[in-house]
Order: sequence, then structure tokens, then C-alpha cells
Amino acid sequence: MRESVRLQLSLVEPAIEHEHARELHQIRRLLDEHPEMAELVHADLVRGLKNPHTGRRGRMSGEQVLMALFIKQMNDFSYEVLAYHLADSRTYRAVCGFGIGDKTPSDKTLQRDIKRVGADTLEAINRMLMVSAAGKGIDKGRKVRVDCTVVDANIHHPTDSSLLWDC
Repeated sequence: MRESVRLQLSLVEPAIEHEHARELHQIRRLLDEHPEMAELVHADLVRGLKNPHTGRRGRMSGEQVLMALFIKQMNDFSYEVLAYHLADSRTYRAVCGFGIGDKTPSDKTLQRDIKRVGADTLEAINRMLMVSAAGKGIDKGRKVRVDCTVVDANIHHPTDSSLLWDC
């Protein structure tokens, strides 16, 4: 059975003092303030199941999937690298809600669950984050910064023979 939020967390090691760890714990606190974000992800995870209230325990909860998604996007990790860091890092394990004795998900499990989170869910979560930031006076959400850096590359005019040579 998949849960949206785990009510009883496992034993977790204490946090380390590092800027990245503090940032992750701030994100975690924001998720705790808005449990409806985990509910939206949970709805995507159980969509299409015949009976979402049955099945084996141990699957990632909605909040674990959302936190793993944040970590993956923040660090530009592949699923394989994300699985490694979740297994290896006590900070990542703690913010994702994996205890000392809990088995962390494989790269295939992470990919399956994160891919189930829909674009409309991510947009709704983004809107919630913007409303929260505006309410706290952090950001008004009027401007978006887009990085459009141009990189010099050695590109030649494509001819038939040069395209064959490139292959």
C-alpha cells in the first residue's frame, strides 16, 4: 500500500552542518508546511491502480518521491547517481524520510515513480510555492530568469560527404 505521508518516521541520523544540507532542510520544512504537495504527488502515483489501498508496504510515499525529485533536479543527477546518493548520503536519506535501517530505492524505482508525476501536478506545486514565497515576502513571482547562454562550437556546413564522415 502506498502512503502519501509516512506518519511514523524511522530512526534518522542527525543533520550535518553544511550550506547544502541547510538548504535541503529548508525545502523539507516547506514540504511539511504544505502537505497538499505530497497529496498531489500521491494522487499521480496511485492513478490507474485498481485498488490503491492494497498491496505491499515499502513503496515510496508521495513526499519521498517529491523530495527525491527536488534533489534530482537541484543537482542535475541521473537516476543512477540519485540512487547512489540516496543510499550513501545521510543528509539525503534524512530529508527524503529514509531511516538508518530502511532500504533505499533503486534507480529503476526512482525513475518509475518520478516519471509518474505529471506536468499539471508540477505546475500546481510551483504555484503553491510561489504563493507561499509571496506570502512570506520572499518573491513576488513577476519575473522569470532564463539562461540563454550561447556557446561557441566548431560546426561546419553540412554536405553529404561530411555528414557521412561524421557518422
